[in-house]
Amino acid sequence: MDHSPFEHDDLFELATDMSPAGILAVAADGTIVLANREIERLFGWRREDLIGRPIEVLLPMSARHSHVALRDGFFASARARHMGAGRDLRGVRKDGTEFPVEIGLNPVNTPKGLVTLASVLDVTARQELERASRQSQKLEALGTLAGGIAHDFNNILMAIVGHTELAQRAHADTPSQDLAQVLVAADRGRMLVQRILAFSRTREVKRTPVDLSRAVREATDLLRSSLPSTLELKLTLAEDTPHVLSDEIELHQVVMNLATNAAHAMPNGGALHIETSAFMADDAWRAKHARMPGPMLARLIVRDHGAGMPPEVAERVFEPFFTTKPAGQGTGLGLSVVHGIVVEHGGVIELDTQPGQGTTFTITLPAVPRADASAPLSSPERIAKARILFVEDEVTLGKMEKRQLESLGYHVTLHVGSLEALEDFRSRPQDFDLLMTDNTMPRMTGLELTQEVLKIRPGLPVLMVSGLAERADGLDVHALGVSVLLRKPHTSRELDVAIRTAMGRD
Repeated sequence: MDHSPFEHDDLFELATDMSPAGILAVAADGTIVLANREIERLFGWRREDLIGRPIEVLLPMSARHSHVALRDGFFASARARHMGAGRDLRGVRKDGTEFPVEIGLNPVNTPKGLVTLASVLDVTARQELERASRQSQKLEALGTLAGGIAHDFNNILMAIVGHTELAQRAHADTPSQDLAQVLVAADRGRMLVQRILAFSRTREVKRTPVDLSRAVREATDLLRSSLPSTLELKLTLAEDTPHVLSDEIELHQVVMNLATNAAHAMPNGGALHIETSAFMADDAWRAKHARMPGPMLARLIVRDHGAGMPPEVAERVFEPFFTTKPAGQGTGLGLSVVHGIVVEHGGVIELDTQPGQGTTFTITLPAVPRADASAPLSSPERIAKARILFVEDEVTLGKMEKRQLESLGYHVTLHVGSLEALEDFRSRPQDFDLLMTDNTMPRMTGLELTQEVLKIRPGLPVLMVSGLAERADGLDVHALGVSVLLRKPHTSRELDVAIRTAMGRD
């Protein structure tokens, strides 16, 4: 029996079969009179089995018995609808699975009466892209928020750390465990800010050759006090491990996040193994990771003997905010931060885990030649007597840091405004050995102050102390004359090292 209402059927069928969209023709009584190959692919029906069937066969059960069913609603009003009007609809395949569709309608008068032509598009992929775009926008907003609060929060932490250290020095003869715990808590707050900034990618870094084994040892030294006493930390750090082009803080984040994750996987205790080594990639490994340079690479392995992960968890561990912990016990940022840092380093992170068999993270990074440590430094005597022009717009924080600097033996002139500091420097440029400045300040930023000062006295060492990144307003602070950038919050020891490093570069 000929169901087709169209003349020149062969030509019309050829044209519809060439369409990338599914094409249906539905008669006035709601029966299907034409279906192209894409309809077969989308719905899993052979076209000859669809002809003569009611259109409801392609609808979910919820739509078949609803007042919005296509027979009595959507298709019945086809004359009043434009192409693309049928959005947020769903189709059902022959096997019963549902999928999102978009339907465009066009009424056509044929010799056999009014027929509605429908173009059907599977919009699953588009909806996934839209969801991904919305998630990306949310994450971008989070990054903007994180960058906005980082400066103020870091200043608060800076005041806590600074005043606590000053109190420790004032009572050095009677050490206080309470003050020591304040510093431990402040350091955890600092690491949390760094995690959020690293996740949001607002913190750009300038990478230099770093000894991977030394960075891992420093990170574990910081970590030991916060690990459970039931956890045994076993380090195997090979002396021939190559250097990597990195920022030490980022390497610390990687180690501390992985180690913390391992500790959570072993609540009753166990052994945590952390290893570094040189890695010579063979042909099979290089074929799998073709973008990696080589053949010599640096490798970091973190292994625990915890509960392991089922496949459905292992597939998602690097997703932002994915966590198996109860609400309020984890942000789900740790492993996503690790993944982001490794990828930005041009490296590879591999996960090997089985339920009940523990978890191993293997990180492979490009190797670089070892850094030259033979560069001459300024004399210790000159550094110890350094005269510092210190600029900090927050009065309380500035006074605290001035005391901190003086306790380290430096001579300090403090200004709470960049314009006042510049005027003082112009009047006596030879009276200072170092400019130490914040960046975010009213009227004149620390970068602008640096450039003006260096016009007057080229080569003056500049230490910028900031909670922001090494690139501010799209400009590389080192290219603009900043010798060293020290992030807030910092300890007095870190400040002392930064000053000596800055003065050793002039």
